[in-house]
Amino acid sequence: MNFSSKFLILSGLLLLFFGAYLVFQRYSPKTLEFKDLKTTQALNSNITPVRIIIPSVKIDNGVYKAKINNGQWETTDKGISYLVSSPIPGEKGNSILYGHNWESLLGKLTGVKPGEKIDIIMSNGEKKIFTIQFTSVVDPNETHILSQTKDNRLTIYTCAGFLDSKRFVATATLAN
Repeated sequence: MNFSSKFLILSGLLLLFFGAYLVFQRYSPKTLEFKDLKTTQALNSNITPVRIIIPSVKIDNGVYKAKINNGQWETTDKGISYLVSSPIPGEKGNSILYGHNWESLLGKLTGVKPGEKIDIIMSNGEKKIFTIQFTSVVDPNETHILSQTKDNRLTIYTCAGFLDSKRFVATATLAN
């Protein structure tokens, strides 16, 4: 075998391994984690969010309860995760929802703009409307965006950036 054949075979193998790594990163639940987040608030109601609708970017997904177990963030591929250690959406504090940046989940979230509406449907049928105040891209160690607040805040985030190394965050406040 000549040099060019060996080079092409080696390059192909390297690309194959790199592709497998990208697939692993894409589907790993660890990509949605924020590093060193401490949560203490417990779920304080039987009423929880069950659906999120963001009409401006055509997001309409179910919401599922999730928690942090031994530093591992639970995720689902069925819909959007609601961190049960954060307040119920619409209550005082910062309610946290997150999901994969797949087209079928929160892949279109990066298209939202301040002033747009987010509808949260609760398990009792009540609809809570939030208005997006700002968006940002942060590093996973910038946990201040998940800190508790004195307003009725909703923080939604998904992975962004090269190899999902960043988080795209949309922060909204209760409108009704």
